[in-house]
Amino acid sequence: MKRLVVFIAILALVLAGCSGAGTNSKGKTLNVELPLKTTSIAPYDTDVPVKIGAAESLFKSGADGNVQKLLVKAYKQKSPTQLDITLKDDIKFQNGKKVTGRAVKASLENSMQKSDLVKGSLPIKDIKVDGQKLTIMTKEAYPELVSELASPFSAIYDTSAKNDVTQAPVGTGPYQIKDYKQSQNIKLDRFKDYWQGKPKLDHVNVTYQEDGNARTSDLSSGKADVITDVPVEKEEELNKGDNTTTSAVSGFRTSLLMYNHTSEKMTKPVREALDKVVNRESIAKNVSKNHATPATGPFNSKLDFIDKQSVQKQDIDKAKKIMEAEGYTKQHPLKLTVSTYNGRPELPKMAQVIQSDAKKANIDITIRNVDDIEGYLKDKKQWDASMYSFGTIPRGDTGYFFNQAYKPNGAINAGAYQNEKVTSLIEQLNTTVDKSERNQLANEIIQLTDKDLANSYLTYMDNIVGMNKKVSHLKASPEGIYLIDYKVDKK
Repeated sequence: MKRLVVFIAILALVLAGCSGAGTNSKGKTLNVELPLKTTSIAPYDTDVPVKIGAAESLFKSGADGNVQKLLVKAYKQKSPTQLDITLKDDIKFQNGKKVTGRAVKASLENSMQKSDLVKGSLPIKDIKVDGQKLTIMTKEAYPELVSELASPFSAIYDTSAKNDVTQAPVGTGPYQIKDYKQSQNIKLDRFKDYWQGKPKLDHVNVTYQEDGNARTSDLSSGKADVITDVPVEKEEELNKGDNTTTSAVSGFRTSLLMYNHTSEKMTKPVREALDKVVNRESIAKNVSKNHATPATGPFNSKLDFIDKQSVQKQDIDKAKKIMEAEGYTKQHPLKLTVSTYNGRPELPKMAQVIQSDAKKANIDITIRNVDDIEGYLKDKKQWDASMYSFGTIPRGDTGYFFNQAYKPNGAINAGAYQNEKVTSLIEQLNTTVDKSERNQLANEIIQLTDKDLANSYLTYMDNIVGMNKKVSHLKASPEGIYLIDYKVDKK
């Protein structure tokens, strides 16, 4: 009898331990599914910490694309090379430490050291600190510095924290990362001392599901409460569901056919032929189900400072003539490898449409669907062109995209595009303060890269988020970065 009592007592302790295991055992939990896996959740490596409410940048992009203060009380562009910032005085990191000028300096400098993307977008020469005041000096005139400080990759975190920043960055957001399993899930708990007010949820659980149809199924079944990148063909189904709905907004993400300029096959005539093969209106209507508009260049044409251009019409006959002039026939077509990925559900379908039409122009495309698109593109011997999508103007300034996509060592210039005149104009843009002059330079760069056929831009994509009807105060944002904030709630 004594042994039985002891056994029951031990069993009770074990069960009690199991019920308390993990970080998200009790309270109101929001289950979120994202499409793209991450091997690091350091803010300088991914926008995920900002998306899920774990980290914040000094500034934030508004729905209109304009930059707003976030952790900043006041700022002034004192000169083309000097930005003065005064931080808010009541903000804490999730470990209770105050966010000081010295902590912000350490965060920015560490991110620039660890990330080529951040280093390229923040050409900072020196940061001087006086309490909550920072004086940031750039290497040269850099008028888009405030815009780049709004980037999620410039989010602020405590560099002195014991946590490994790639596994559990300590930021200032409403939810604190408690556990991260690489490429599997992230568990977050409410940060009760969050500076804007008490977060509504107790926990946020983030999992990865690259298949858009699987994400939709998980939302419909109740396994997920929120999913991003809803496949366009599933939006109507979710809106008609008893327990599900969607939020959609015209976005700043552009789908494109990225060209590998190191491939001997990808000559300018071949790029021109492929550009004429693409039926942008049909892709926007039939593939994207009218949740996209045909693209005329890298930036959404609804932006008023971009010179208006007509949409390139499909012309397969002209494409075929170009290819025949290059020596390619129906019997001996040009064979190309085009990569794509499921993280953006429309891209593989776009690739299939382009593949079918290209065949009529003596171009034989092999589609390669890959899991890790960024890793795959690094080996330029594997591909000739690739489907891709990118937030080209997330913070209202063209300089970000130009520097990353068109400069020789740009972080997203996977196809190694290079034009000395374009590089020179980008560098001129980087030092030009006057807004009208910047707009003029931006349009010059667009015209030059369009003549080069640096890439073929296909559509401007809507951003669609799906959610359970119990979820409130959550909606899609044009830049596709912000998702979870302290106001998001669940009944």
